[in-house]
Amino acid sequence: MTDIRHYRNGTLVNPRNFESAKIIMDFKGQKEAAKITIDSIELVGAEGSALRQRILSGLSGGVGFFEGEPYQIQIGELTNPAGTFDGFLDFSEGVEFIGDCDVRTTLKREQGTDWLTEVADGFSYRYLESIGLITSADFDGVPVVKNYVPQATELLILSISTFLMVKELIENIQAIGERTADLTDAATPVVGVSAGLGAGAVTAYDIGNIILAALKLVLQIAYTVAIVIAIIELIEQIIEQLMPPKRIHLGMSIKTLFKKACEHLNLSLQSSLLDSIDIGQRWVLIPSKNHRGGSPPTGAGADWRETGVPSQQDPTDTFGGVIRIFKRMFNADYQIKDGVFIFERVDFFRNQSNYVIPDTFIEQQQFIDINTFNTNEIKANYVISYAFDSQDLNTLDVPDGRVFQAQLSPNITVNPNLSILKGLEEVAIPFSLPLRKDELTDIEKAVFALVSVADALTGQLGNPQSFSGKIANRIGALNLSSDFLSVPKLAVMSAGKLVKEQRQILDSRKLWFDYHYLNSFKPIDGEHNQYYLYSGQKIPFCFADFLSLLDNNKVTTAAGEDAEIESLEWNVWEDFAVIDYRVNRLYDNNFKISYL
Repeated sequence: MTDIRHYRNGTLVNPRNFESAKIIMDFKGQKEAAKITIDSIELVGAEGSALRQRILSGLSGGVGFFEGEPYQIQIGELTNPAGTFDGFLDFSEGVEFIGDCDVRTTLKREQGTDWLTEVADGFSYRYLESIGLITSADFDGVPVVKNYVPQATELLILSISTFLMVKELIENIQAIGERTADLTDAATPVVGVSAGLGAGAVTAYDIGNIILAALKLVLQIAYTVAIVIAIIELIEQIIEQLMPPKRIHLGMSIKTLFKKACEHLNLSLQSSLLDSIDIGQRWVLIPSKNHRGGSPPTGAGADWRETGVPSQQDPTDTFGGVIRIFKRMFNADYQIKDGVFIFERVDFFRNQSNYVIPDTFIEQQQFIDINTFNTNEIKANYVISYAFDSQDLNTLDVPDGRVFQAQLSPNITVNPNLSILKGLEEVAIPFSLPLRKDELTDIEKAVFALVSVADALTGQLGNPQSFSGKIANRIGALNLSSDFLSVPKLAVMSAGKLVKEQRQILDSRKLWFDYHYLNSFKPIDGEHNQYYLYSGQKIPFCFADFLSLLDNNKVTTAAGEDAEIESLEWNVWEDFAVIDYRVNRLYDNNFKISYL
């Protein structure tokens, strides 16, 4: 019999009937950590009365139902316990008051998987921004430009107007020359001879004619300047039609989304996977947008400001959504261990536990093992795909990298009609792919030549803020066909611009070869997803074994093979457990795989 002690918030307690309790560890469908179910904790007498008062304390200035109570289970010697389980009493689920001094409630693991699943969906990134945990410093500005065909009628009117104004400018430049000649002629003195005694040569100026010629020249120059200004304004309107101005949409890097949520939950973040997509080249998620970058949407209040947090309708609105989506996208898992949130590709957690399954038999009377196979998990068709954005026609016009398919088929067949390879695994990523602007279009090149003339007239040629400079700065921006985004969009950023070869970096094919190939039934680089399944094996099991499996179900067999515990039911008082587990062992290699 194991020496076990219970502490509620540091106080030793004696729960009723715990000696008959069974602890169930369930890893099925969640390989990151066990979902632990412990028969409800029941406290009676003075301990039950004290717990009842604690639960109802929300009526008298206390924390009440919706803050858990620390609960610890220790094993072994009092002064030197062999192991400790840290959990908390959860009063929000099925607490029972039995009379005045008997309370039955639920025990959960502190910062365990069940806790995270519930808590991570309990707040949004918009909330984190509202309390100041997320600030403008956490946003990445993504430059965007629109590539669309302008309204032909309006563009034609602007073009004709520009032509007429340029024609008028040429004529006025000629007129300035004529007015200058008139002024020169008026300023030429008239030489004559004075009359009377002492007559001699005199020089006379026609002051009135000089003033008149000067006024005509000044007015002609002013008119010409006005024409130049009008031409510049027309050119700006043409540019606005042909090339709407570069705007900025704010987003957040994937790592920052994880980091800020972990900070809110008082967790540290550890992830070489997220580091790899944040150093040098940052994978930035732009939320769905219903407005132009930097401009408030219609009907927005005076307190509106640009933000980069996920929108309410986005699947990444909460931390729980972020975890689920990027687990799926990167074929990853997570653990919470000692206050650290660990997020890595699934195989990172293999061989992390030192637990070895004892060498016992499933059928212990006949000393034989019984096993089945995970043949129902085979997926003959494995598809990874990004979403379409109905607001951005580039996702339709440029399909590169959007969809990848790995097709499994038999290598040798005798009767193809009896092939039973089946199953579809679809990894649907709810983000659209970006399209980087790598060069100027023919229209932009023509406009570039036109505005270079305007820049020369205004002395701005070579200035990055000039017309020509602004056109050149469009290179490296995100190409959109609309100001709006109906779904979030991924972009890879560096130094304020999109890096080259966006589609190659984010390619769904690359996601397969970097992360998802581990799920193939056909061995790839020594990895495969074939398992022998064992159920109902009775093994000796103690509290130390329980602690070793809290964070990982990856174990080894007595023969040294990799295995995963799927579920475990532990009889605490009798020190044995019944387990279901699987062994990563090849049982069929008649496969070939095609990539589409």
